[in-house]
Amino acid sequence: MEGSFQEVSAAVRSAILGKGVNIAHVLPASQMLHRTGPAYGYSDDVYANAEIYEFCSASLSHKLARLDPDNIVMCPFAIGVYTLPAEPGSVRVTYKIPRGKPGTEKLEEEIAAFLASIIEDARW
Repeated sequence: MEGSFQEVSAAVRSAILGKGVNIAHVLPASQMLHRTGPAYGYSDDVYANAEIYEFCSASLSHKLARLDPDNIVMCPFAIGVYTLPAEPGSVRVTYKIPRGKPGTEKLEEEIAAFLASIIEDARW
């Protein structure tokens, strides 16, 4: 996406909240990796900036749980916003599609569409 990391991250945050969903946690991934890298022998940073938004949709969570109680682990959903040191001026946005047991495929498609719609709403 075009824009600064802060602009894109704020747009993703607004798009999540715009869906009526509360953000449970924002993981400062780049800070954590930068801080812990030396302990594992890494001196360079993979990310210039990286945050992961974790959230659940009550509607989708109810569907998941009622389909199979084991689906509790499919939530929270996550969207990552990040920049790479070698690509200044470029912001990337990614998300994970949770996978459940056989029989959840249709609901997984609904979740994927929901996450994609957040990314689409975040564009300006």
